[in-house]
Amino acid sequence: MKLKYILAAGAILFSCTAAAQTSAGIKAYNSSPSIQRTSTHGIFAPNAEEVKRDRRAAERGDASAQFKMALRYDAGRGVPQDYVKSVEWLRKAADQGFVKAEYNLGCTYESGQGVSQNHAEAAKWFRKAAEHGYASAQKNLGAMYGKGQGVPQNSIEAYVWSSIAAISGDEGALNNRELAARELSTEDLEIAQKRVAELVENIQQRRG
Repeated sequence: MKLKYILAAGAILFSCTAAAQTSAGIKAYNSSPSIQRTSTHGIFAPNAEEVKRDRRAAERGDASAQFKMALRYDAGRGVPQDYVKSVEWLRKAADQGFVKAEYNLGCTYESGQGVSQNHAEAAKWFRKAAEHGYASAQKNLGAMYGKGQGVPQNSIEAYVWSSIAAISGDEGALNNRELAARELSTEDLEIAQKRVAELVENIQQRRG
């Protein structure tokens, strides 16, 4: 099931998936900004030795391997499908600042898969990934500000994060930016644009 709030022309766009690690996560792992549904076949083969290797690396604290274990448990590839365990591994990677895990943890809290649904926690993890430069997380954070979901409604912040997502390459964020802009005065728009420039610079510096 997809959690896509593309309800009608003029609606705020929000992109995620109920099976966050399976679809969004695999795309993220392959360094794509897209979050369309993708098959796990051929990506994480259920090979016992590969699973052992991934698990050993994950238990040693390797964030990439922890993320892969999250994907495996979500999809049931080489291990029994277990959404709770998937979230446990996802959190370990996210706590180390692994951006793809941060984004996907936001998706799990948004969907309530493997955890209790919690929009504030979703916004928290989308913000972390957004500040690390992840376009889909930036768009989602802007959408949440636009709807007042998980964060106080704030059209300036909605414009800011939607703009940054658009700069990062998420075309869907352009729609959200235009919707937010309609709610802003000329003075508010100037404030928002200045904040966009500052945040873009900060994100670029963080990414090196």
